[in-house]
Amino acid sequence: MLVYSSSLRNVPILSLQTGTVLAQTGQPVIDPRRLYIVAFYCDGPLLDHHPSLLHTDDIREFSDVGMIVNHSGDLMPPDDLVRLQEVIDFKFNLLGRAVIDTSRARLGTVEDFATETSSFMIKKLSVRRPLLKSLSTSKLLIDRQQIVEVSNDYIVVRHETAKQQPIAARFKPVATNPFRAKANPQTDT
Repeated sequence: MLVYSSSLRNVPILSLQTGTVLAQTGQPVIDPRRLYIVAFYCDGPLLDHHPSLLHTDDIREFSDVGMIVNHSGDLMPPDDLVRLQEVIDFKFNLLGRAVIDTSRARLGTVEDFATETSSFMIKKLSVRRPLLKSLSTSKLLIDRQQIVEVSNDYIVVRHETAKQQPIAARFKPVATNPFRAKANPQTDT
């Protein structure tokens, strides 16, 4: 199931062991190398450590009631997550990031993104267009497969006009039609 990033904030985190709400999700921790949500910052009164992180591998189920985990031990302080420390240090935020195409034309900024809840892979980017380009369409939806590069400054996607080229322009005739050839009348001089 695809959900927007706004639907992933303030989601209750429920313990399967006790059946109580342990905390709520906050800002996601995104690995920019694979565009994957690896963890969520958590906040709540029952937490032992502030801030705490919930690794996405520890989420048993994501449903309409919230994210279900085994027990409160799944919510850990950032210092305990040694393997994720490199990703946490990136401090990568996808929202507000500039989007350009391969010809270096500015397409807009990331306004939202859609994530698949079973794998927490970011599948689509919702891009807000600049004012002049927004006259035709105000938002642009970019699929994960169109992304070429993710950097600290911008996200590069495939050049959009390459796909909009008419089909007839891509094919060249194999043979000429003799009936369409111009007749060269011979003139007597």
